[in-house]
Amino acid sequence: MSKYDPLKSRLTAFREDSLALSFEEIEALIGHPLPPSSRDYDEWWSNEDPEKTTHSQSKAWVTAGFTAEVDRLRRHVTFRRK
Repeated sequence: MSKYDPLKSRLTAFREDSLALSFEEIEALIGHPLPPSSRDYDEWWSNEDPEKTTHSQSKAWVTAGFTAEVDRLRRHVTFRRK
C-alpha cells in the first residue's frame, strides 16, 4: 500500500474533469507531509507511465485517470482527467 493511495481513491471517486488541491490539502488527505522535493522540483509532479515508474505519487494520479499540473509558487496542483 502506498501513502498516496488516499489521493488515488479521492481522484477515482471524483466525477468532474479537474480537481484543484493545495499542497496542504494533499498532505491532509494522505496524512503525511509532502517531501521537500515536491516543493523544489516540477519533475516530482511528472505524469509517468505507471508500468515503468517507481514513483508512487505519479502512479496514484495516473492510474486514477488524471494528469497533474503543478504551480509550486502557489503550492497548488490541478489534477485533470485524461
